[in-house]
Amino acid sequence: MASVDSLPIDAETISATVDLAWGMALSTSTREEIDVRTRELIGHLNLLRGQVLDEDQNRDTLRLLRLVERHLATNNRPTRRTQAHDAFNFMRDTAVFAKAMLDAYKMANGKP
Repeated sequence: MASVDSLPIDAETISATVDLAWGMALSTSTREEIDVRTRELIGHLNLLRGQVLDEDQNRDTLRLLRLVERHLATNNRPTRRTQAHDAFNFMRDTAVFAKAMLDAYKMANGKP
């Protein structure tokens, strides 16, 4: 089984997932859609964290990693009992972090 550190980064897929999350509206999204998109984004974040941790990190990247760790802490994640608007906001914040981590990954690897 491949470790997270050795998995390839598909920047297009991550960007597309972020765009889908940003395109969702609370008024037209079901809780299931929000939860599915959140799980996808968390998976992307975990993959990116494994890659960025291996890179030489500057102060901004280390700060970003700490913020992501705090955001993804189990006690901060929505549960089934969480109100839909709070779950939606968590999903949007997760998309922001995924975009920032993808940008950090690209910068560290000299990718446009």
